[in-house]
Amino acid sequence: MINLKRNPVNRLYRYVLLLPFIVLSLCFINPAKAGTVPLKTTIADTTSMKAFEGIYQLKSNAHGYIQITVADKTLLAKIIDGNKQFVLTRKGDLTFETLDSDGDETIPITFAKSDAGEITGAAVGDKDQLTRVKNYVPVKELKLTAAQLKAYEGKYEFEERKGTFLTITATADGLVLKQLWDDREIPFIAVADNEFLNKEAMFPLKFTMDANGNAIKVLAFNRDSWDKVKE
Repeated sequence: MINLKRNPVNRLYRYVLLLPFIVLSLCFINPAKAGTVPLKTTIADTTSMKAFEGIYQLKSNAHGYIQITVADKTLLAKIIDGNKQFVLTRKGDLTFETLDSDGDETIPITFAKSDAGEITGAAVGDKDQLTRVKNYVPVKELKLTAAQLKAYEGKYEFEERKGTFLTITATADGLVLKQLWDDREIPFIAVADNEFLNKEAMFPLKFTMDANGNAIKVLAFNRDSWDKVKE
């Protein structure tokens, strides 16, 4: 659901885009000398930093893309079309870590490598997956008429917490979602039939329509269902 204590932007960063990494330790013991040789831990960084650069797509969000680049001895992960970025500090050959948007938690990401030695994606803690894409196609905005946008307007109630509402209003550029518990407003553009996106937060909305073409439900972040209220 949309976290009522955190706005949707922070929630997405905390649970989807936060890119920290579990320390990868390789321990070597000679069985013949196990009684006398102390346990040693080594980290081998055999993969060049440049190999991680590229554009990655979120498994949970078809419109969610992150660009990773090298910055000195770290990686920078930046939301495409957004301003938010995270510094990834290396902890092992394929593992890095970073702080979340609040700066009080790290979530591990472990990159995957093919047999040919190419970085193919990454696991973002236990929250999500990233897939490296070779042919990135930017999200294109669809221009809808005022009448088309009007069909999405209304007041919606959260299915999992009755009494929690948001409103959706049509504008000249798309839709605006207003969280009634904190009055925060978030703009969206149309990107597909009955699908809208806030690029800055990679925040998707998907509407369910009735036989007359009017919205009756909206899915936020591909998991939180909100029912349109009849007023």
